[in-house]
Amino acid sequence: MPRIARGESVGGIYHVINRGNMRMQVFDDAEDYGYFLMLLQKGLKREAIELHAYCLMPNHFHLLLVPLTEGSLSRFMHWVMTSHVRYYHRKNKTSGHIWQGRYKSFMVQKESYYLSLLRYIEANALRAKLVNEAGAWIYGSLWERITKQRCLLDKSLIALPSDWALHVNTPLHEEELTNVRNSVNRQSPLGELEWVEKMAEKFGLTATLNPRGRPKKKEEF
Repeated sequence: MPRIARGESVGGIYHVINRGNMRMQVFDDAEDYGYFLMLLQKGLKREAIELHAYCLMPNHFHLLLVPLTEGSLSRFMHWVMTSHVRYYHRKNKTSGHIWQGRYKSFMVQKESYYLSLLRYIEANALRAKLVNEAGAWIYGSLWERITKQRCLLDKSLIALPSDWALHVNTPLHEEELTNVRNSVNRQSPLGELEWVEKMAEKFGLTATLNPRGRPKKKEEF
């Protein structure tokens, strides 16, 4: 089956995810989480790219990235992922695939879904019932916003309300949640229909708008 085009563009907003191979747990302890966060920090210094949200989960991660130069997203992710795989094998004395494949990235429309996706990413640990409040998950960007520690984040593209943590802890409307999950499962752009169709046409992603064949089992990220 052919790979789906990434559609990377300078200044675009991208929801980036990956999951452990065979749904295996990738981050086993604080050292594992800390090392991946360190790689993000170093990667941001290597490449012209902005990080707007993140959440590391036991067997997957979410990033919200904005590349500022051509190819910076691909280079950033390649360096982070290969560096992490080397670390994982060195620590665990293993070999083989750690992640389920190449990372997935989905274009996001700023005006309609930027803030919704920030909430979706930062509430990930809360939805998974790993914490009682999203800001308590120390491996996510809401914790950084609240504590002012770590400093990986760039300035938000849209001003966040003063009670942002309350917004994150409030569940998304079902339609918003469904649209985000459809974007992940179909690997399609996320936004209003006209914009989605325009981006799909421009970047060769039209095949992602209408899933074909037997419906696949939806993955929860």
